Amino acid sequence: MTAKIIEFPGQWWRAPEATPCEGVFSNAALTLVIGPADGSSPQCSAFMSADETLADLHRLIIQHFGWDDAHNYFFSQGCDRYEDPLLFATQDRVSARCRRIYCAADVPLSRVFSRPEAPLYYTYALPNGRELKIVLDDTVALKLFG
Repeated sequence: MTAKIIEFPGQWWRAPEATPCEGVFSNAALTLVIGPADGSSPQCSAFMSADETLADLHRLIIQHFGWDDAHNYFFSQGCDRYEDPLLFATQDRVSARCRRIYCAADVPLSRVFSRPEAPLYYTYALPNGRELKIVLDDTVALKLFG
């Protein structure tokens, strides 16, 4: 099998102001694997557009697991945190950006899944909530590049 190397301009994942932006997956369909953060079962697959936001992913998760939408949530990836829009509304936007906290409704999936080295975690029903790990299904990428 031969791998294709696709070169991108330096820091293509960041807009000039270092705000969340679209990555390489714009308008693509993503296959996500969602399961408990500890790696136990059950796991499920979900198909979403790369242009959908983390808030859209939250709605898909609560619908799939049959949870109500009565709790705050946040996503985290590396040093970045993506909060429930209601939780984020209490933040000062300037200081939030300095602390790398973003609104989940403003961040497309293309941005977070353009960084495959850091898995995405989802925490729901704070403070003693549920934690899920969300990764791209890499078997799809292998099929694309054959």
